[in-house]
Amino acid sequence: MDGEPTFLEGLPDVPMAREEIRHSESYFWDNAERSDRANRLVIQQTLEGSVFFENVEGRRWVEPGEAMVFRHGEDSRYGLDERCRRPYRCRWMQLREDDSMRVWLDRIREEFGPVLRMSEQGEAGRLAARLVEDQRHAVKRDRLYLAEGVFRLFFALYREQIGARRGNDPVAYGRHLLDTQFRSPRNMKEWCAEIGISREHFSREFSTRYGETPAAYLRKLRLRHADELLKTHTLPLADIAAASGFASEQTFHRAYRMFYGIPPGRGRG
Repeated sequence: MDGEPTFLEGLPDVPMAREEIRHSESYFWDNAERSDRANRLVIQQTLEGSVFFENVEGRRWVEPGEAMVFRHGEDSRYGLDERCRRPYRCRWMQLREDDSMRVWLDRIREEFGPVLRMSEQGEAGRLAARLVEDQRHAVKRDRLYLAEGVFRLFFALYREQIGARRGNDPVAYGRHLLDTQFRSPRNMKEWCAEIGISREHFSREFSTRYGETPAAYLRKLRLRHADELLKTHTLPLADIAAASGFASEQTFHRAYRMFYGIPPGRGRG
């Protein structure tokens, strides 16, 4: 877009978004052969029928309520074969990837794989439908609006995967809560009440899986956040403690000194 501020050039964009129906086994794409479009990420949601997705981990089928997420140029492929149900109706968005979105994509695929839950009526599904409708009706959106929509789509996708895990993997769900809500002043007993398992069971399973207790992990998240605030703001220590989830300035002071070896007052940038 002519004359747009330079910083907008680095934001994610949506060059293409469509809905389509396929019937034939000639529908096939090898992503390794699509390296001509650098930094292209695709989210392709199955609305009806099914499609296969294959990478080094094997082949699986993407059903309604699921989506495959892939990059052009990667070693993966997808299409219709004799086991796929037809007609195959899908909604897909081709996104131009920026560095921050790449971090989110890598995290989502590392935790959940390239085939994700994505219900048509969920938040991510509704956001995707709006992107497709804008493209269909040639609605012009500014880059900030599009970038916000892309980030909201990724956050909604992540929340949908975590929500599905709450019942069948409470330890992973618990880690997600700590990662995203560590600034809450809740103690471990209160966290476990929300997770739905006992504190002893959560601590034991979390330590086995991640190599440290959930209490130590939570304290590290809070301290790193507090340290960042110390280096970038002039807030009083009491405010930094509260903004990082510590129950009191004294608790923060002791934890910071034990972790970093200096009092927090000396940790300012």
